[in-house]
Amino acid sequence: MSTTLDKFSNTIHQLQIHLQALEAESSQLEIPRLSGREWFDILERKLIPQLTNQMYLVVAVVGGTNIGKSVIFNHLVDQQTSAISPLASQTRHPVCLVPQHFEQQHDLREVFQGFQLVPWSSAEDPLKQDEAHLLFWKNCDTLASNLLVLDTPDIDSDAEVNWERAERIRQCADVLVTVLTQQKYNDAAVKKFFREAAREDKVILTVFNQCQLPDDEAYWPLWLNTFCQETGAHPELVFIAPNDRRAATSLELPFYPRQFEPAATDAPSEINADTPQSDSPVNLMEVLSQMQFGEIKIQTLRGALKYLIQQDTGVPSYLREIKSRSQEFRSAAELLSEHELAEIENWPLVPNSVIVAAVRKWWQEQREGWSAHVHGFYNSLGKGVLWPVRYLHALTTEEKRPPMEVYRDQEWSVVLQTVEGIYDRLTLVSELGNALLTSRLKSLLSGTSREALLKTLHSEHSQFDFTTQFEELVDREMTSFKSESPQYYSLIKQIDRAAAVGRPVLSVGLFFVGFGAVGDVGTQIVTDTMIQSVVNVAGDVAGGAAATTVGETAVSSSAASGMGYLEAKIRRFHAVFAQKRTEWLANAVRTHLLKTLPEELKSAVALPDSEHYHAVQQTVNELEQQLNQLQITL
Repeated sequence: MSTTLDKFSNTIHQLQIHLQALEAESSQLEIPRLSGREWFDILERKLIPQLTNQMYLVVAVVGGTNIGKSVIFNHLVDQQTSAISPLASQTRHPVCLVPQHFEQQHDLREVFQGFQLVPWSSAEDPLKQDEAHLLFWKNCDTLASNLLVLDTPDIDSDAEVNWERAERIRQCADVLVTVLTQQKYNDAAVKKFFREAAREDKVILTVFNQCQLPDDEAYWPLWLNTFCQETGAHPELVFIAPNDRRAATSLELPFYPRQFEPAATDAPSEINADTPQSDSPVNLMEVLSQMQFGEIKIQTLRGALKYLIQQDTGVPSYLREIKSRSQEFRSAAELLSEHELAEIENWPLVPNSVIVAAVRKWWQEQREGWSAHVHGFYNSLGKGVLWPVRYLHALTTEEKRPPMEVYRDQEWSVVLQTVEGIYDRLTLVSELGNALLTSRLKSLLSGTSREALLKTLHSEHSQFDFTTQFEELVDREMTSFKSESPQYYSLIKQIDRAAAVGRPVLSVGLFFVGFGAVGDVGTQIVTDTMIQSVVNVAGDVAGGAAATTVGETAVSSSAASGMGYLEAKIRRFHAVFAQKRTEWLANAVRTHLLKTLPEELKSAVALPDSEHYHAVQQTVNELEQQLNQLQITL
């Protein structure tokens, strides 16, 4: 059995690790935390601390308000440990009697997780008003070495914190000494508490207290039968105790054992007055001590494990909840991806004069040796000779702005229009009825976000060195062109003529990546960002209409002549630079407007395929197999 418990313990600890990791990953799903779920509390408060080879029983006296739980507890341990009062809801904190030296072998904080342990000093301790979950404990030399006994707060108290503490004790307990009365056997809170206890296979001993004997002898079976049918509980032993306040306060209350078999749910309850009942009271602690501790412990551990892996209430229900919530995020993501964030019909083009100048600069840098020296000399000479002419021309003509500054203004104008379009599209999507998107997008679009975004974009845009950026692009493209197509290298001198006819029309669509179709386009340049820019290039090549595709070497019927290939390269300069610029815009919108929304959507959609999700699923399967093997062994 010790080997079996070790296997369970290892699997349970692995499950706890994977669950905590999965909870951290799924925080964006906005589902309730693990803490507070019955199965998870059982995992942490019952299975983690108690799946060991050092078996001990936790016995808790539980029940509703003003039914004498503390009286039963004091009689069970044969000492006035808990204060008793005719007033309701006096016990606010649990009290635990611990065998001598038990705390030296076990960590009581692990046994009673979620409680602050305080040494017991008086019977008034559990009556203290304190928001903290306190548990008062003291050693008891009359207890068996593996038995802990607790008095608990009311499970139906008006103070929610009281029954919360009682539930925590129930989750870690093995045996529940269930105190019932004629007034407290059919209350909703009482039934809810014991339904959970029954589903967790707790061992239940029932004490029907405050009975008017002999009159109630005929009625308590009816009351108890209703309790059992409503909760699913099956008491192992049943006792009745008279309504005798003097005997209760002096530790002289008698407990009479009774035979009881719950009637079938659909059968009428009958009172069998002929059933022989004992008139000899018993000592509750002696009865408890004679029970099979090992069997009880295995039963309750097995019950906790079964509850943990149940499809409707355990870990599988949590996995289904993640999967269902993830699907809601997928729906939100798909809804967002079905609508272009922006559709830009005419993205501005880099002036051909800039392309020619950049290519020529690159070409000059390729010359080596004597050729470089000669061309450098004549270039310098030409600049010197022509300087007066250029100077006089500048005096007589209107000063022209640098081409890339003109491009900067054109691009900023398009950026302004694009941002307006993005806000219009996002506003539309936020009104389409998906709650996840509505709440998030309205938050992103509220207030002065538009002005703030434009201010940030303008600051970034004004700092770009377009000329250097374009020259770097030309250098990469031409270097690739030189190594991949040496047969066309000699045609570089025709760049002027190729540039003259290679001006396409650029249109751009901004989408979210990974949540829908990108779109049907002639040229797709897909960035590796959460938003992708799709650049469509269309234009006349060698007198005929054609759509180019980036990466192909043949782009028109004239490509074989070499000129068509050069034209395609010119077109590629436009398209790739547009890609870089739209990539900047897409990333800026993502960073400054959408912020973490794309990552949240993508991460949430991927959760059911994550490592920890599958690890939890696999661990549950292992537990199920181990439980089946345990049942075969027993």
